[in-house]
Amino acid sequence: MTNYTKHAIKGTTIVLAVSILAAFLGYIVRLVLARNLSVEDFGLFYAVFAFLALLGVFKSLGFERSLIKFIPEFLHKNRNDYIKSSMVYVLITQLITNTIIIIAIYSLSIYLSEHFFHTPKAGIVLKLMAIAFFIDSFVNVLKFSFQGFQKMTLFSFIDVVRMLLILILVIIGLKAGYGLFSPVAAYMAVPAILLAIFGWILLNNVFPEFFHSKFAIEWPLIKKISKYSIFVMVSGTAAIILGYTDTMMLTYFKGVKDVALYNIALPTAKILIYLPTAIGSILLPLASELWVKKKFALLRAGMESLYKYSIIVTIPLVFSLMSFSDFITGALFGKNYILAVIPMKILSIGMVFMTIHLLNVNFFLGIGQPQVQSKILYTAAIFNLVTDFLLIPTLGTVGAALTTTASFFIMMVMGFINIKRFMAIKFPIKVWLRILLAGIGFLLVIYVLKRLINLNAWLETGAVLAISGIIYLASLFLFGIVNINEVRDLFKRIFK
Repeated sequence: MTNYTKHAIKGTTIVLAVSILAAFLGYIVRLVLARNLSVEDFGLFYAVFAFLALLGVFKSLGFERSLIKFIPEFLHKNRNDYIKSSMVYVLITQLITNTIIIIAIYSLSIYLSEHFFHTPKAGIVLKLMAIAFFIDSFVNVLKFSFQGFQKMTLFSFIDVVRMLLILILVIIGLKAGYGLFSPVAAYMAVPAILLAIFGWILLNNVFPEFFHSKFAIEWPLIKKISKYSIFVMVSGTAAIILGYTDTMMLTYFKGVKDVALYNIALPTAKILIYLPTAIGSILLPLASELWVKKKFALLRAGMESLYKYSIIVTIPLVFSLMSFSDFITGALFGKNYILAVIPMKILSIGMVFMTIHLLNVNFFLGIGQPQVQSKILYTAAIFNLVTDFLLIPTLGTVGAALTTTASFFIMMVMGFINIKRFMAIKFPIKVWLRILLAGIGFLLVIYVLKRLINLNAWLETGAVLAISGIIYLASLFLFGIVNINEVRDLFKRIFK
């Protein structure tokens, strides 16, 4: 029998390492900018970034992601001409849609600066970042081409190289005194560098047949790619709306200062879902394989174990962030961002719901039911949009955090309801309650130790977390959440 546990752990380790590295570099970029720019400039940059990212669904129309599906299909059929044609179709589509978008942005930049971003400085930033996003859209064509050719190392490392280069250029720009235009210039230059490097790799190593293959102008092929791409775009629109609505509403109703605070709180809280994100990326193909082979009992047992252990890991991380959010914010970003603490605490609770949702969504995708995920995302996106409109004008970042957390909760609950349609999974509610009880004990221990221990802030934090962590682990056994035999069995399945 295939050792699915060992395979999952091995794959998760690789994906986790790469994703954490890219995310870590991105977080460092954000940290460097927060420490070196004014709150207003920091908020303006990420307000413009979110605005352009929101337009991304229209400038790509999902065409670049069609390469993930069709390149393997045409490779199997040995149709290099169709592979080349597909890539060219996607590039032409990107060129047309991106040109329309950038013309619209340049035409409306003054109006948007005055009536949306509420600062004249937004105009030049918007124009320059529009160029950056224009170039970067072609990098995405390379990225998804690598995925289509199953060159996952190249696919995953594009983002690592991207963030590393941006970090280097941002630091150089800040040292040279360019301020806000340091990240703007970095985001403009890096896509061009990536195009040169990874474009050469694609055309010379991955698909050298490109120049020798025919370009076929065939309407059935264009129709096939277009139909799939529009479906991908419709499915992805909800996720983009959900991801950037908060920032857009904050920009319009409250201004770039609140955007700055929220863009500290949300990315910091999202650190909590690095592990479940990596697990989910491996769960998808495993779920697909087990579903096709009709090994439903094994799939059900795997899902139930993931429900249990993901919460075991997530709860102490959430309570740790809630307990030390003021210290983390002040130490990393400075006292100007201390008002980000409250939304950060609220969002950290939401990450518990998001952890479970990520498991559910990869189950749906793995068994071939992407429409379920689309329905969940659209429901949450609509709720998020309406509730943002109601709460942000009065509550600002706290309203945005409450809305996002509630959206994650809705997504989790809808996942539970829909998953029952396909498999009789037993949700470990009693176990979750015991884990929560152990987590509350962990939180109380932190509260007491923070008042008893008086050391250097960093040493105190480390000591408090070490002692409370040991007590939390002990409570898992004390409350019967895990036992020695279960741990031994898990280690045998992983390392045998």
